[in-house]
Amino acid sequence: MAKEGYLFCENWINGKGGVIVKGVSHALSIDIADDQSRPSIAASTTEQLISQNHHALLLGATNDATAARAAIVTEQHQVTMVSSGASTDAIFNTHYHWFFSVLAPRGRQLQDVIDMAMAQDPRPQRVAILYASDSLSTEVAMNAGVYANAKGLNIVYVGSYPAGVNDLSGQLGAAAGAAPDLLLEAGHLSESVRTVQQAQQMNFQPKLLAFSDGPGPSGFTGTLRKSANYAVGATQWAPAARNRTSYFLDSFHYSLAYSARFGHLPDEHAAAATAACLTLEVAIERARSTDADAVRKALADIDLNTFFGEIKFDDRGANVAKPVYVQQVQSGRSVLIWPPEIATARPRYPDPGWAKR
Repeated sequence: MAKEGYLFCENWINGKGGVIVKGVSHALSIDIADDQSRPSIAASTTEQLISQNHHALLLGATNDATAARAAIVTEQHQVTMVSSGASTDAIFNTHYHWFFSVLAPRGRQLQDVIDMAMAQDPRPQRVAILYASDSLSTEVAMNAGVYANAKGLNIVYVGSYPAGVNDLSGQLGAAAGAAPDLLLEAGHLSESVRTVQQAQQMNFQPKLLAFSDGPGPSGFTGTLRKSANYAVGATQWAPAARNRTSYFLDSFHYSLAYSARFGHLPDEHAAAATAACLTLEVAIERARSTDADAVRKALADIDLNTFFGEIKFDDRGANVAKPVYVQQVQSGRSVLIWPPEIATARPRYPDPGWAKR
């Protein structure tokens, strides 16, 4: 999906006349190399794009593992990269000079869920946190715990499980015994689905079930059907996001044009790729140059309102201005419920229980 997002951006920019540098129009041509989502290949591919293809401006990589390796190479060569997939603080806290990412930092992935829950009536008081034991899920869970404490929530249970596990009954039983109002889970789609299935079997019913992965993907609602209702989850973007834009299309028209070209709606990965490409284009035009350092300086100063959200980088290259959006399954489909200014529906809270789905 990221490749399609880049190609859409390339086509749109060239359709409006290309990239304008000092009053001269240049056609945008994106040289795409597949890193197969493998860190070792990402490093060698990045090296090839710089050393052999002589590119001084790069887009990518599209996940944290590959971005971590690619960032090292771009730093060595002093080549600017705008990523559509990096979100972990492990990358940003390295303070790379030449690396930027349009995603909101992963550590904030459940913070907006907490903000949404705390705006409801009655406000939740007690929270349980489950998380997969991989480093990225752990980062999300630990940041969620710190944030929950700061918001006055009482953390009554914290438990981890091996990534990819099929049986979460032990952790869910312990969480149920602590009687939380909220259950927050930082993990992966298969684990989110299993949590809902086993919570229903155990008749464990907090006021809100929230996930870092789900309910946006079709695999969540397609597998769980009515059981998916009322579950919430975090996403970097959704086609219904009503973001204020100062450049490019809004989310609705972007999704419409993307669907007309590729035959399906864009997901958050495609949208992030398009946003990264647009951000680099604007930086080039503001720098009035394709020189890597000039473009890097323009990126450091950029503040852009796009269909993907606001893009403004801190001194680590992280997009701290962009919120993480919250979706909820309502009547069998995912709708945006937070932040209020971009939402298409109001949160349904508290969960009325398994029997009323």
